[in-house]
Amino acid sequence: MYLTQLDRRPLYAQVHDRLLAFIRDSGMEPGERLPSEATLADRLGVSRATLREALRLLEEEGVIVRRHGVGTFVAANRHLESGLERLESVLALAGRQGMETRMEDLEVHVVRADRSVAERLAVEPGTFLTCVCRTILVEDRPVAYLEDLVLTEWLSPDHLDEAFNGSVLDLLRRLYPQRVQEALAEITAVDAGPSLARRLGVDPGGALLLLEETLFDATGAPIGFSRNYFVPERFRFHVVRR
Repeated sequence: MYLTQLDRRPLYAQVHDRLLAFIRDSGMEPGERLPSEATLADRLGVSRATLREALRLLEEEGVIVRRHGVGTFVAANRHLESGLERLESVLALAGRQGMETRMEDLEVHVVRADRSVAERLAVEPGTFLTCVCRTILVEDRPVAYLEDLVLTEWLSPDHLDEAFNGSVLDLLRRLYPQRVQEALAEITAVDAGPSLARRLGVDPGGALLLLEETLFDATGAPIGFSRNYFVPERFRFHVVRR
């Protein structure tokens, strides 16, 4: 493990990523104890305070468990965790936490905006949208079913080739650097219907977290709307308040 002077991020963020890579690349199993804080800080060449901030983030993300007076351990039941204040795709989040992802049931087609979606996107009902639906699996477990509706002038079906990994947000950011800026999100609890239950491997009527999100460009104009259904046992949201 080492840090590079070319990385201009805060030290704790660099340490966070190095520790994730260490856990992944060394093949550590759930329940296995990490080296002591003194050992890790010495290997990384950082202060204990910097190391502890990185460990705090890993604990919030469900990667590790810290037991006072005992040590730090790889979490037995890893789950994804995201702050609502951070605009980040599920796939980017999983990658940052050292988890493998894949996509199933991809469907891409052009639809017309109904009145509800048209209001969110400030367009006329019937406006053409590219609809992208898929199931995201993290470490072979269904975590989310995602439905994205994006204005066709921003995203056409032709943009989704064999390189598409499942994240419309990441794709838009590659297509339009610096132009995709923010999102307005609303989160509610909903019951899983038969189709969602089958896709996500849950019981019909079971609880899901629905994140509805409107995506905006740099001018504040809406460009897309998404409905993201998450399995609560495998994904947690948190909010940072300062």
